This record gives sequence, structure tokens and C-alpha cells, in this order.
Amino acid sequence: MSEQTFPYSMFPIKLIHNESGNKKTCYFQLKSHVEKYIERHKLKKNEYSLYFKDEKSMEDVGKSTRRKSIPKKSRSRQSSTN
Repeated sequence: MSEQTFPYSMFPIKLIHNESGNKKTCYFQLKSHVEKYIERHKLKKNEYSLYFKDEKSMEDVGKSTRRKSIPKKSRSRQSSTN
């Protein structure tokens, strides 16, 4: 598919569906993100079209590139007695 079809290099997955009678185009980074979107909006297979920029994006990497934050150590309140 062309650059015009996938204008965002970071989003190789494209989903098109109708929402309130209007055509809506959404772009995603991971297949798991698309699945969450479909589930949240309760879309049926015949209600949307799914396109992939390349075969690599068809595989679900499933791992986000975001780092999980490390919980901060809790600081106990120190009361000062003078």
C-alpha cells in the first residue's frame, strides 16, 4: 500500500468503519490495540475493514514499547518531636 494509504509511519494498521453514518478511519501501532478497539466499540466482522501496511504488522507483537513505571518507595512520615 502507498504512503497515501498509510500516512503515519508509526501506525501500520488501518481500520475503517461506519460510525453514525460517517466513514471513520483509525490507525494503530499494534494488532492488540485494534482488537481492544473492536471489542470496546462492539464491532462485528462485517462492520469494518482492516488493512496492514506490511506482513510484519500483521503479527501481534503484543509488547508495548512503553516502559512500565517502577513504584516509588513509600516514605514514612517522620514526625519531629522537639
